[in-house]
Amino acid sequence: MHGFLGTKADFWWDLTITSETIVFSCLFFGAYLGRKHRGTAHHNSMLLSTILVAGWFLMYLAQQYIVGIIGFGGPQMVKYMVYYPIIIFHSLVSTAALILTGVVVFNGFMSTEVANGQRVLKKNPLVHKRLGWVTLLSFVFSISTAYTVYAMLFVIYNPARTPTYGIKSSIGALSGIGAFVLVGLLVLFWYLNRSRIRTGV
Repeated sequence: MHGFLGTKADFWWDLTITSETIVFSCLFFGAYLGRKHRGTAHHNSMLLSTILVAGWFLMYLAQQYIVGIIGFGGPQMVKYMVYYPIIIFHSLVSTAALILTGVVVFNGFMSTEVANGQRVLKKNPLVHKRLGWVTLLSFVFSISTAYTVYAMLFVIYNPARTPTYGIKSSIGALSGIGAFVLVGLLVLFWYLNRSRIRTGV
């Protein structure tokens, strides 16, 4: 299927980059609400953003599985000197963003209380604020490098479609799955540790 952004990308790649833009916009708006000290609105918007992040990642996995990986079709020198460093950095910073999203949302639940119908930071507010800004900065790097990769694959050069590539060869997919597993293990560890403290074991 042809894409809808007018580039050489197909529908799935256009959907991926568009939905990532929407997710980032929601995160940025949530951060803005937090800066304005609108605790409940910030809390709700960040919960929605987290759900959107998870949904986007599942869609990204589906895109990698259905379409496969699109190879870089430009010059070899540009491929090794520019494209590969950018996509490796993108994968690393996106993985960090996924992990930090889970950590900062979890920290938000643990650090806030409802007072007069409004959520307010009570425990170590600076920790949550700093974690939040680091997470947002990670997403800024993630989406800016995503735009760069998209431009190099589908705007500046022609995409190289290699059917031998698959989801097992995707750095982004594998690192993202690893991030979700790590966040899940951290939450499980916290829950088991909390249960052990409560029971006095």
